[in-house]
Amino acid sequence: MENFTASAPGKVILFGEHFVVYGEPAIAVALDLRVEATAYRCEKSIVEGLRTPLVERAIEEALRFVNRSGEAVCVRLRSNLPISVGLGSSAATAVAVIASITGLFGVKPSRDRLFRMALEVEKTVHVNPSGIDPAISVNGGAILYRRGWGIEPIKLGGDFTLVIGNTGVPRSTGAMVEKVRLFAENHPRVRDRLRAAASSIASEALEALEKGDVEKLGRLMDVNHGLLEAIGVSSLELERLVYAARRAGALGAKLTGAGGGGCMVALVAGKRVEAVVEAIRKAGGEPMVAPISRVGVLYGNG
Repeated sequence: MENFTASAPGKVILFGEHFVVYGEPAIAVALDLRVEATAYRCEKSIVEGLRTPLVERAIEEALRFVNRSGEAVCVRLRSNLPISVGLGSSAATAVAVIASITGLFGVKPSRDRLFRMALEVEKTVHVNPSGIDPAISVNGGAILYRRGWGIEPIKLGGDFTLVIGNTGVPRSTGAMVEKVRLFAENHPRVRDRLRAAASSIASEALEALEKGDVEKLGRLMDVNHGLLEAIGVSSLELERLVYAARRAGALGAKLTGAGGGGCMVALVAGKRVEAVVEAIRKAGGEPMVAPISRVGVLYGNG
C-alpha cells in the first residue's frame, strides 16, 4: 500500500498569548510532542485514530492544493500530544494531515503555504486564531510572532527544561478569546497599558532567550502570568500548579495558551526538575517534562 507519513510538533507559548491577537509580539517554542499522520489511497475516505471537523477540513484543504478535490484518501493519526489543553494539538494535527496528503501526491508546499493552509483549517475550531500555533508547528524551534508581520526565528542561547502541568480542566480557546475581547472593550485604557507591558516583556524575554539568561527569563514568565491573571484568563486550578511549581524551585511559571483550564508551564533548572514534577503532581496536575523540538514539520515515508 502506497502511503506517506508526516509529523508536526506541539508548542508552548512562553510570552504574549491573548495580547498577540491585538498585534503585540508573542514567543513560542516547539515541543517534541508530536502528531503523526499517515495518508494512503483508498476506495472510501476514512480517518483512523481521531475524527474531528478539523481533520476533515484539513483533508479538503490538502486535496484542493494538489488538484484532487473529492478524491478518496485515508488518514491514520497517532499522537503523544495531549489535545485541548493549549499545547497546539489542533494546529499540529492540521499541519501533519496536510503534509502527509500533499506528500502522498508528490507535492511539498512551501513552509509559508503550509502555514497559511493550516491557519485556514484552524478557523474550523477557533474563533479568531492568532496564527502562532501553525507557525511554530511548521517551523519548530523558537519564534517571535507578530500578527501581520509574520515570524522571526529566535536563536536559543542555551538549553533549558520546561515542565508542563496539565490541570485536566477542559477549556475553550474561542470562549477565552471572547472573554478578553469583552474586557478590552469595557476597559480600553487598562487594555492599552497591559498591551504595552506585554510588548515590553516579550522584548526583554527575546533578549534573555538569545543570551541564555534563564533566571531573567523565569522572572519575566512570572510577570507575564500576572498580566494574564489580570485579564481574567487564569483559574484556581492553574494558580495551584503555578504556585506549587514556584515553591518547588522553578525559575518561573505561568499559564500557557488560552487559559481557563488546560496547562501551565514552568522553567526549571536541571537539578530541580524532579521536585517541580512532584509538586505539580501533588497539587493535582499531570506533569510532563517537555523537550524542545528544534525542527518543525517532518516528512518521510511511513
